[in-house]
Amino acid sequence: MTKKSLIAGTVAFLSFALAASASGQTKPVATPLPETALAKIADADRIAGDDMLLRAMRNYHCYYVDPVPAPFRPSVMETTDFLFGTKILDNVYYLGYLNLAAYAIRTSEGLVLVDAGGSEAHGRAILDWMTKAGFEPGDLKYIIVTHEHFDHFAGAPLLKAATGAKIVAGADAPFGDGKLSFPESMRPLDAAVKGRMTLKLGKTDIVLLPTPGHTKGTISVFAPVEANGRRHMASFWGGKGMRPNAASIREMIHSLATFTAESEKLKVDVPLNTHSWGDATIPRIIDEILVPSRPNPFVLSEDQSRRNLQILERCTSAYLDAVESSAITKGLRD
Repeated sequence: MTKKSLIAGTVAFLSFALAASASGQTKPVATPLPETALAKIADADRIAGDDMLLRAMRNYHCYYVDPVPAPFRPSVMETTDFLFGTKILDNVYYLGYLNLAAYAIRTSEGLVLVDAGGSEAHGRAILDWMTKAGFEPGDLKYIIVTHEHFDHFAGAPLLKAATGAKIVAGADAPFGDGKLSFPESMRPLDAAVKGRMTLKLGKTDIVLLPTPGHTKGTISVFAPVEANGRRHMASFWGGKGMRPNAASIREMIHSLATFTAESEKLKVDVPLNTHSWGDATIPRIIDEILVPSRPNPFVLSEDQSRRNLQILERCTSAYLDAVESSAITKGLRD
């Protein structure tokens, strides 16, 4: 990936998103952050350096604590079809919008879905895409739900009923409340993730790892993928959003250490996110469409992969410092 190609995609995305997402814009927040938090944010800046992709990821990872947050953020439930169903890797399809995504991973024995969309309509759109892409309903074998917030599982009941796919989620995931709890149609889970486990589908081994913090039932996913015929390893950090609860953030930091160790063990070089508004997912998809002859923009170098995880850790730790010092007392950017 070159800076020129990323710039082209970014400019195209910014033009679209700023026009379409005025309701999601966020004004800069002047928060009296503690010096420790400011130092960690500065360290994240240093780690990102002048790498444009890492700078985008730095803004994404630090969003909840950044004194000057990203200038716009599309609504989670805002929909647009212009990239829905795009193949972003040889065997991975993007099934999402500007701020919410699911991903279909194609294996020799069928499809695995990572998250299921934020509404029944989103689930129906996934079914429609399967038909248009030449898949049968029975080709969907597993639906992995990264955590128990409705925007990640709301399409699952419809998909399960239509395809017979098995629901996989964290063992603690069903215990939410109100609109965040799993519907009865998804209980009991077909597979409840209690510890590190491997989901086998043909020759594909998908690793599932409990990473609580964002929610009690959050899990992260590691899956083998291909780009231009070459094998790579993708990861999905299960729950990104930070809330001003020190105990949960400390748990998230502990989970992040586990996630980092697993990422290094499996040599992850394709980090993907189910909230796609801030880490240049959308411009990278556009870049892949406009300049398909360039290296796949979702594959990071070993150095970029390492630095991305370092930035995520610094930003999360900075948020904890801000919460513990009472500089952040409510979720201003939910």
